[in-house]
Amino acid sequence: MIDRRCPDLSIVVLLFFLLSLADVSPAPGRTLYLAPDGDDGAKPEHGAVFRTLEAVIPVLWGGDTLFIRNGIYRGGVTVRRGCSPEAPLVIRGESKYAIIRGSGEQRDGVSLNDCLNVVLDGINVTMATRGGILIGHSKFITVRNCRSFNNGKWGIFTDHSSDFRLEGNECFGSQLEHGIYHSNSGDNFTVRGNYLHDNSGCGLHVNGDPEYGGDGVIQNGLIERNLIVRNGACLGGAGINMTHVQDVIVRNNLLYHNLAGGITYYQDSGTFAQGSKRALIYGNTVVYLPGEGRSGVNIMTTSEKAVICGNIFVSGGSRGCLEVNSEHLGSIVSDGNLLWGTGEAEIVERSGEHRISLAAWRETSGNDRHSLVADPLFREPEFGDFRLQKGSPAVGAALSLAEIKALLVKLGGFDWHLKKLDELPDDDFAGRPRGGGKGRTAGAYTLEE
Repeated sequence: MIDRRCPDLSIVVLLFFLLSLADVSPAPGRTLYLAPDGDDGAKPEHGAVFRTLEAVIPVLWGGDTLFIRNGIYRGGVTVRRGCSPEAPLVIRGESKYAIIRGSGEQRDGVSLNDCLNVVLDGINVTMATRGGILIGHSKFITVRNCRSFNNGKWGIFTDHSSDFRLEGNECFGSQLEHGIYHSNSGDNFTVRGNYLHDNSGCGLHVNGDPEYGGDGVIQNGLIERNLIVRNGACLGGAGINMTHVQDVIVRNNLLYHNLAGGITYYQDSGTFAQGSKRALIYGNTVVYLPGEGRSGVNIMTTSEKAVICGNIFVSGGSRGCLEVNSEHLGSIVSDGNLLWGTGEAEIVERSGEHRISLAAWRETSGNDRHSLVADPLFREPEFGDFRLQKGSPAVGAALSLAEIKALLVKLGGFDWHLKKLDELPDDDFAGRPRGGGKGRTAGAYTLEE
């Protein structure tokens, strides 16, 4: 006979566990603060003010906001939180004077590891041993309006992470490598509106890394409206460097005065199936100083199905405007571009710095039949103003969006791109509408009325 006066032991254990959770998992929606005069012994309730990241990070939960007041705080902290889309964890800085400095005994300033739905907004990270901001094995992360500068290796680094947005950030002064480095098989990403400058390597490096696990490919990426300047002084690399990247749109970016490549699409290891395929590169402006840099776009040997339309590529004079070494030339489409900075006899590079004329390129590939060789007539390029003067030959030089879509349909395999183009606003670097139909403007800027 069961003695009903004694509760079942499993029920007792379950009730004890639930009660313990009530003690340690506060209700969402709190705002906590970090300030130089805070108290690490504060009770973690709404309005509490802490002094160090080490003390406040462990008490943060989904739905909370940590507001970092101006001051200097020690870095080397790790966030591990799985939050819901309805109640993300938000860590927000007051201004550019709210600074997280160094990485202590860790390698990175602020690490998001095994996280879901975490937002970093307006924080500033500097002098970390390796990366300023790390996103590792995480999904649905947003990093926006942050500054990550003068770090040992990277401004922002991702590792096996997907479904994230990097928007409106400034990354500069990376001593060994790149401003932003997105690595290791992370799909479904947006890199938008970032200012990437004065890094030793690339402004933006995207690498599927077949040798480091996963499928070795990064897929479904949007790279748009980024300003990428003066990168590659030590390591080289491109302003936008993409290897093992498939199904990507690169549009409305402005790259100038970089010291190595412009927009590069290639493969450096792995199988052919893990190579770079299906890129749409349109509406970008890539400009070099005289005597500096490489080509505006570089499509390397194993890359296939790349569409390069409506860009402005200005050479520094020592290299071609376009470099196309793909072994799959029939799948490379280039047209409606404005080319300048080198003689027409040396417009296109083939097979490693062997330059040919635009006429020879047209005959060889059938490409760039509507592209022009002409001075774009930028407003004040010496001061970084690459908007167009009235009368610029860029006006009307580009293909219409309908023509671009028709090219994608003809090549086949661009279903993701076509869906994405229907979702995106048809605008320029500054967010102005480009206008439909014929007469579209090549480059990152449409002509201001």
